[in-house]
Amino acid sequence: MRSGVYKGFFALVIAGACVLSLTGAAWAQTEDLALGAPRLEGSWTVEVTQRNCQTGDPVGNPFFSLLTFVRGGTLVETTANPMFFPAVRGPGHGVWGATSRQTFRAVSTAFITSNGELVKTQTITQTIEMGRDPNSFETTSASVVFVPVDGGPTITGCATATGKRIE
Repeated sequence: MRSGVYKGFFALVIAGACVLSLTGAAWAQTEDLALGAPRLEGSWTVEVTQRNCQTGDPVGNPFFSLLTFVRGGTLVETTANPMFFPAVRGPGHGVWGATSRQTFRAVSTAFITSNGELVKTQTITQTIEMGRDPNSFETTSASVVFVPVDGGPTITGCATATGKRIE
């Protein structure tokens, strides 16, 4: 009988902790919004335009990526960029943080494989600006660096993007 009481008590404690945790997270997000601080946390659909780094002119058609910014500064992203066919690009993992009240910096790295072997890495460093709409952002500049694992020449590129929060 005592065992059942302890199990019930333990379940009640766990349930209470979960409720407090969720309430605290909701309160922190509400406080951020009340203070007018833009929130980057969450998942976003992002339309990316590759650009000529010297002229800023678009290169090719835009494509979509998904980015998830996790509270605490981690980032996960994946892309539908057709340039990776037939190579396979895995998801990018990285970090992000605020550089000012409305601006953020994010860096992510992904592996690119061909026939099951790692051939290069892709690192994206981007500046993200939030405007008045808390559900959209602009990546005003992004540098893209491809580094071959065999020591071949590094390839660089540039991009801009617009993001819409997934609601």
